[in-house]
Amino acid sequence: MQQLQNSSSSNQTESPVTAIQSWLVSQLSDVLSIDSSTIDVKQPLTRYGLDSIDAVTLVGDLEDWLDLELPSTLLWDYPTIEKASTYLVQEFDVSV
Repeated sequence: MQQLQNSSSSNQTESPVTAIQSWLVSQLSDVLSIDSSTIDVKQPLTRYGLDSIDAVTLVGDLEDWLDLELPSTLLWDYPTIEKASTYLVQEFDVSV
């Protein structure tokens, strides 16, 4: 079972899905220079201007963070943060 490194130690009961969502929101905010509070995990990532190059880079960073090999098309196959994070937890059995 993969263990996530939770960067916010203040919430030790954060679920794996929530931890991945938080990480993706933070990364998307940095990559696209947008306020993280404006990111809705249920909205398609393309709504925020995520292009294919940024998506592949984001997946690569996610691979490094989770120490997993992921499909480069992850964010196109699962186009919302909610869908991608749920898929990762179910498919790869990650936990916090």
